Amino acid sequence: MNSKQQDWENALLQETASYYPQAEKALLQLLSIPSVEEAAVPGAPFGEPVHQALSQFAQLAAGLGLQVSQTEHYITIDLGDGESLEAVGILAHADVVPFGEGWHFAPTGQLVDDVDGCKIYGRGSLDDKGPAVAALFALSALKRLQAPLSRPVRLIIGGNEESGCQCIKKYAAEHQPPALGFSPDANFPVIFAEKGIAMFHLTLPIPMNGEAARLLALQAGTVVNAVPGKAEATVLLPGGQCELSCIGKAAHGSQPEKGQNAAAAMLQNLLSLPLAPAELEVCRRLYQLFGRDYLGEAAGLAQTDEVSGQLTLNLGILKLQPEKEQLTVDLDLRYPVTADYTTIYQRLTAVCQENGWQIQETEHKAPLYVPTDEKPVTTLLQLYQEYDSTAQPIATGGGTYCRAFANFVAFGPLRPGMADVMHQADEFITRQDFQFLQRIYTQAIWRLAR
Repeated sequence: MNSKQQDWENALLQETASYYPQAEKALLQLLSIPSVEEAAVPGAPFGEPVHQALSQFAQLAAGLGLQVSQTEHYITIDLGDGESLEAVGILAHADVVPFGEGWHFAPTGQLVDDVDGCKIYGRGSLDDKGPAVAALFALSALKRLQAPLSRPVRLIIGGNEESGCQCIKKYAAEHQPPALGFSPDANFPVIFAEKGIAMFHLTLPIPMNGEAARLLALQAGTVVNAVPGKAEATVLLPGGQCELSCIGKAAHGSQPEKGQNAAAAMLQNLLSLPLAPAELEVCRRLYQLFGRDYLGEAAGLAQTDEVSGQLTLNLGILKLQPEKEQLTVDLDLRYPVTADYTTIYQRLTAVCQENGWQIQETEHKAPLYVPTDEKPVTTLLQLYQEYDSTAQPIATGGGTYCRAFANFVAFGPLRPGMADVMHQADEFITRQDFQFLQRIYTQAIWRLAR
């Protein structure tokens, strides 16, 4: 970087710092909107709360003097003129996963001062409203100083990243893809590979053959891509009806090793109770195959590669349907980038068929892999190494919007050693980390677009 470019970057960082109070206020406004996907209504295919969050982002961007276009599925926020094919893209989302259990602070936004400084609590503070706001104000700093850019910049904010990514698919069908860019929705220093993702819905019959049911209710999990933090069951015992509850630890579905699966714990506990033989058998097989381990070993799915690591399997949702004499199960499977998905799918299907279970693939996303010696990996890694010289690019099991386009990688918001509370109770970002995001995203956009 020559001296003139460095002067520009220093000026941009000073401008970004002037926005800190305004950006924090904007984040709290967005956290106050519980933008979990709901049933579609006219003008809001992902429900009214998500529509409100998208509209709030659009209003903030317009107030900062940026070009805004809002659709039902996503909004675009633009800086500079030029063809979309030339643009630097930033991919973020306004929706969040359900709040879940165990919060000690307001999931709709709360500032808390403690020994570690000020923390901004709320669902979406890390995933992904906080990073999206940081990117938005980075664009504002670039606009306000009229920084000389060689490429236009487009921030795309979608409405259902957490539950299907139909928003970004809609965008891809309606627009030319940006040339390159990043998503502020995972980890630093830069993620160059994302495992393949497949979601499955299983139906497990419980043939009672006229025998009285003793398992009256069973429920765990709310979304497939999160480790269930709580499971509940109702069981009819000789002494009467008993209500059971298992408390685990929620975690992102891509990292089941960081959680404690309450659905699996409940299945294990049910095996010690005097249930009907058919009920015990389905709980036993389900626990053995998909509850006891998260590597798919019992199901014959376990595998790994040098690029992205091990296959993982998350038992995300478990529900009894007593009137139909069946259990339904939703699984989240993440497989290595070099693995053959057809083989994995055939093996999982065979396992289900052997047990008389129905299986339906509800979603599949192919792996992402951008070589580490190509842009934007090289630019973003070099930038982050100015903060941590030991940083190296990483692979992950997480899934971001980056899969929708070529030459996109994930860049933050989590730094090594930072508390990963995405999808968990008491999700937060520190004020210090939020301000760091504003600075580094300003630098990242400037360097990719200059």
